[in-house]
Amino acid sequence: MSNSKISGFIDKLESVLKNIAATCLIGMALLTGADIISRSVFGKPILGVEELVTVLAVLTTGLALGYAQSQKANIGVEFVYSKLRKQTRLIIKRVTTTAGAALFGIVTWRLYLYGCTMREANEVTMTLELPTDIIIYALAFGFGCFTLILIKELIMLFTEED
Repeated sequence: MSNSKISGFIDKLESVLKNIAATCLIGMALLTGADIISRSVFGKPILGVEELVTVLAVLTTGLALGYAQSQKANIGVEFVYSKLRKQTRLIIKRVTTTAGAALFGIVTWRLYLYGCTMREANEVTMTLELPTDIIIYALAFGFGCFTLILIKELIMLFTEED
């Protein structure tokens, strides 16, 4: 498989995860609105809405990380960074991207192991009894895709001419 095919696959995966994260965000808003209406009109909250909104928030965050990275929507110290020479900026970018890929690779691995632990323990959420391992695996998948995007950027950084 060539680099361009792998890069294209990662881009498509990022787009799918972005759309799922956006759907989760919309779901959070709709559930919250429905709960507010249910409380005010019927005097009863929707059972488990806080739990569902929490799960959707976790998924939104975890699945949108890769897209935020590719869009450079993360926070940086741009003022200081922009004052450096191009060669120095490239070195810093290579080092920080390498460190980020390593860190989030470890986070992905540890989340996966944590999901395995939760599966073995048959852990579920308190109100709706949703299996927590599935949520943790989804989060691990999002972090794994984020790591892939960092690795893709790292390859591009090392193939750039100095």
